[in-house]
Amino acid sequence: MEQNTLEITEHSEVFEFASIRELVNQALKKDFGEQADMPGISTGFKMLDNVTGGFQKGHLYTVAVKPGMGKTAFLLSVANNLAIKNNHSVAIFSSERSNQKITHRLIESETGMSLEKLRQGAMKPSERDHLQSLVSSIAKAKIFLDDTPSLSAEELEKKSRQLKRVHRVDLIIIDYLELLSTSITDTDNRSEQLAKIVLAIKNIARELDMPILLFSQIGSPFNFMSKPSLEDLPEFLSELSDALWFVHRSDLFPSGKNGNSKDVVEVIIAKHPSVAEPAVVKLTFIESIAKFADFS
Repeated sequence: MEQNTLEITEHSEVFEFASIRELVNQALKKDFGEQADMPGISTGFKMLDNVTGGFQKGHLYTVAVKPGMGKTAFLLSVANNLAIKNNHSVAIFSSERSNQKITHRLIESETGMSLEKLRQGAMKPSERDHLQSLVSSIAKAKIFLDDTPSLSAEELEKKSRQLKRVHRVDLIIIDYLELLSTSITDTDNRSEQLAKIVLAIKNIARELDMPILLFSQIGSPFNFMSKPSLEDLPEFLSELSDALWFVHRSDLFPSGKNGNSKDVVEVIIAKHPSVAEPAVVKLTFIESIAKFADFS
């Protein structure tokens, strides 16, 4: 009888316990159980996000790169991070490479295999299933490509509005500034034309309230000894860009190694709204698949 009474008492009582999480949060006035929201769209690179807060809406990001530094690989790594890994919608305007070549690079980078080997299909069933899954993730990604040669700023503006309206694009990538044109006929020299194009792109970012990642090819491919700086750019580019980054590899020639590992790449943040002083973020370049990843 006593046992039954005890059982009834145990089942009817409601006990309250103090949660250590709640106590910690009360003590520090912060919820450590919730991860702080990323203020912008994640770049897919942890250290770069930590420094910059990701891509902010309405901002123009210019990435200046010398030839041979991995411009296309960096571009596709960002597109991969956003569209394939995190289901964002990304548009790529590339006057330098065709839609087919961009697609081939994406497939090879994601699978780690050449397109020729994938087409031959000489692999184990387990490998085939894994690769089919990877290729399927690329095919399902919300990536929109445009390879119009000598794309004008006016065409870019019209197409960007459509991408935002119809496909709700989160990020626009442009490869690259020096290949763009303008339909305005005037007596401006090329530098003045480019300044007007950059201003037009900046206005598109503001109007559509989305980040735009603009690539610019600069300098000599053979001068690897010195790191790029704002002095290497036309004044209008540093003035009009909300953020300005350089992708630099000093290891490509023996004379420029200075003890650096060959897979280390520096993203030099020369200008950024939330970064008071220039900063450097290290990434890893996986040369076998031409892909950038977090540095470890």
